[in-house]
Amino acid sequence: MTFQQQAQLTWEDLKNIVLATTKQVEETGKQVKETTKQVEKTTKQVEKTTKQVEKTTKQVEETGKQVKETTKQMKETDRKLENLFKETDERLDRTSKQIEEANKRYGGFTNEFGKIVEDLCRPAALKIFMKEGIDIVHTYEGSRRERVGEEEMEVDVLLCNKTEAVAVEVKTTCYKKDVDYFLQKMKRFKGIFHEFEGKAVYAAVAAMRFANGSDKYARRKGLYVLSPLSDGMFSLEKPNNREVF
Repeated sequence: MTFQQQAQLTWEDLKNIVLATTKQVEETGKQVKETTKQVEKTTKQVEKTTKQVEKTTKQVEETGKQVKETTKQMKETDRKLENLFKETDERLDRTSKQIEEANKRYGGFTNEFGKIVEDLCRPAALKIFMKEGIDIVHTYEGSRRERVGEEEMEVDVLLCNKTEAVAVEVKTTCYKKDVDYFLQKMKRFKGIFHEFEGKAVYAAVAAMRFANGSDKYARRKGLYVLSPLSDGMFSLEKPNNREVF
């Protein structure tokens, strides 16, 4: 624009130019403010993210420490377990040797004591079951053992007549597991002792001591129970519901 053209500008033109320029400045100011707000917002987000990253980093570091500590504890536990297993093995070896030595010293005595209890029980059982109404006509001397194929069974005391029989399991100490074992044995009795087929066979357990209520347990299972009295005599407890094999 030449000087001459500038001279031709009116006051109104100058006013419009000033207004337009002012408007542009104001618009630019608004944009600057908006940009400043966005920058501030972004800055806050960055600060927040930075804090989260710092927190996560701290947690990772703490987790790393915990992992190291846990690994250390696991190694220590493994070491203790290894020592414990070693000590246990050594104790088992010592116990096995002690048991073996005890069997050598007392095994024969235990067997002989069991035979003594059987010898005491046999005549007592005869009298007891005769009083019970079972007319015993034969008592086997010693324990009775039979084998059928690969299966073998031994009965400690066996009493019978033509129609009935009583099988007695004799123990120095009787446990519930002994009662269960005897019941399983009696279920196979006639399959091995064929001469008793057709007879009603009853079962009894006799012991010098009944542990943990095994006498009551035997009676609930349908067995007679013989307990020792003085002078080689035994008392009889009848089963709740007599089992017939």
